[in-house]
Amino acid sequence: MTEELRLKLVTGLKSSRKYIPCWYNYDEVGSQIHQEMVDCYHNYYLTRSQISFLQHSVQDIIPDVPNNFTLVDLGSGDCSKTRFVIDELIKRQNKLTFYPLDISEEFLLKVVTKLTEEYGDSLSIHPVASDYVQGIEQLKQIKGAKLILWIGSMINLPYEDQISTLRLISTMMTDQCRLVFTADITHSREDILKAYNTDLSIYRTFLYNGLARLNREEGSMIDLDKLSCHLDYIRNKDPEYTSYVRVYLEAKEDVVYPIPGLGIDLMMKKGEHLYLHEGAGLSCKYTLEQLKTIVQKAGLRLAGTLIDKRKHVAFCSCVTK
Repeated sequence: MTEELRLKLVTGLKSSRKYIPCWYNYDEVGSQIHQEMVDCYHNYYLTRSQISFLQHSVQDIIPDVPNNFTLVDLGSGDCSKTRFVIDELIKRQNKLTFYPLDISEEFLLKVVTKLTEEYGDSLSIHPVASDYVQGIEQLKQIKGAKLILWIGSMINLPYEDQISTLRLISTMMTDQCRLVFTADITHSREDILKAYNTDLSIYRTFLYNGLARLNREEGSMIDLDKLSCHLDYIRNKDPEYTSYVRVYLEAKEDVVYPIPGLGIDLMMKKGEHLYLHEGAGLSCKYTLEQLKTIVQKAGLRLAGTLIDKRKHVAFCSCVTK
């Protein structure tokens, strides 16, 4: 973890509205737990909807142009969704240069090893273990036409960070480039609360991973049994904003936990909340008007939007203005 990220973590834990940044959950352990969750839990509709769309319609999100693309994947995870794009591009251009970016270096390198074994010389992989800001600075050096994927990750950023990250992505794009990002367009409260069921042990384990990571890596001894987990869905139709899921842990009693590695104490009074995200919420849900507004604010142009059959996910294709 870089010093900049460490400072962001400390800021969240010491703020009056305490929070753990969502990205802190995604170390090697958290990334693996999350993958197991989306693989085995039927009600977690988003990943299933993304994969179903890519299985049947991946060719529709890849422009039919004479240039060979370099593929960039922001927040690549295990690349299970990216593989559909990799396969389609290799069909079209025989060889592919691929830049996966993920914040967990250990998890990323394991994924790269598997991809190298599977694709051999047809796929040249250049992993970037970083956050978005520093990683995109590196990716700016790539010349030529790029297909940039941002599948599933934007929804967990605070609203203003979604816009600023899209704007940052635009700085590595030319008129030969295309950005494709996905957005959750589900608004059924029942479907959403089923998907984020905190009674499900594997999802609760994932949500608690940030605190478990503090215990593993920073020497704290936080007792998870003294915190209860709460989740709700907040609907917002304002075109200048989004709907979202709000998740927090509530202290069952007054607690003080030293965190030696960070040089701070986590102090919570009975009933005080520790949010598991920055900003108002995570797992944002969008109307098409809200998506159009975000893209415009970022200085990009929405070239097209494709929606899966169950109307859970939108694949948004963006170009420079």
